[in-house]
Amino acid sequence: MPLYEFECIDCRKGIEDSLNQIGKNYNKKTVSDLVKKYNNIYRIEVIDLEDEKVVADYGKRNKERNIQDFYLNEGSIAVLFNAESYRFAELIYDKDDEKKLKCPFCKTKKLEKVFSSFAFTSDLSTNMPKPDLSGLPPGVRERTMLGDYIEEKDRPKKNR
Repeated sequence: MPLYEFECIDCRKGIEDSLNQIGKNYNKKTVSDLVKKYNNIYRIEVIDLEDEKVVADYGKRNKERNIQDFYLNEGSIAVLFNAESYRFAELIYDKDDEKKLKCPFCKTKKLEKVFSSFAFTSDLSTNMPKPDLSGLPPGVRERTMLGDYIEEKDRPKKNR
């Protein structure tokens, strides 16, 4: 019974269309129209990273949903979507189970199987890469310590 990841095409298209529209014109009216148009988007924030100010925002934040971030204008504009996730994971027992799948949010059957990050973690005997700490403030970076210890169960069999 493998675990696969799927994306809802309709929910993803709503986010992509909104992002394209914001790329053309990001103001309060555009953002509010997009939140009203797509029911899987709860809040949109457009932030100018160079001036460090919110250019436009609209909607009510749903704390139970994730925030997806996208960047426009070569990274100078950040667009934050508080929305339903269009990607979900599902256990598949039989080939027929895949045909019965629906999006957990909009209940459509228009789904796409996507490349899964689970493929990289199926063999836990390999060491995971350490995170890059260069983006952290110096005060936090000094107090963060990453050890080299690997638990017995995660070590390759030849090193046990």
